[in-house]
Amino acid sequence: MMEVTGKAMKTRAVDDGGLTHLKGQFEQWRAVRQGGARIPAALWAGAVAAAAEHGAYRVAATLHLDYAVLKRRFALAADSTGTQPALQAAPCFAEFFAPASQAQAAPLQPACVVELANSRGAKMRVELNADALAGLSALCSAFWAA
Repeated sequence: MMEVTGKAMKTRAVDDGGLTHLKGQFEQWRAVRQGGARIPAALWAGAVAAAAEHGAYRVAATLHLDYAVLKRRFALAADSTGTQPALQAAPCFAEFFAPASQAQAAPLQPACVVELANSRGAKMRVELNADALAGLSALCSAFWAA
């Protein structure tokens, strides 16, 4: 007689984006590999690409890989391309116009030149006259928040 424990197993349908196929490739390689053989570069590349989409933990668990090794390979791949997937914000452009009543025929020398740089390497140079200094703090905040 089977005893019901009251615990339910939760299942969910997940679009794995090819993770099941990659798991099959790893299983096939493991079935025919020679003892102590290293994982081929093509399989590692697939695991790193899957980690970019699904996360290193999920991929390592699904493919039975060492999480720390996969995470390190993912970081190396991101460094070699110079980009980190999903972490970089798209560049944006903002153009500001002076009110028509303050526009003058001859350009003025800037009263203030501000050069900003953020941790991602983006740079901005702003030349302001004395009338435009009031919005400088908002402009700087918007740049660093972007």
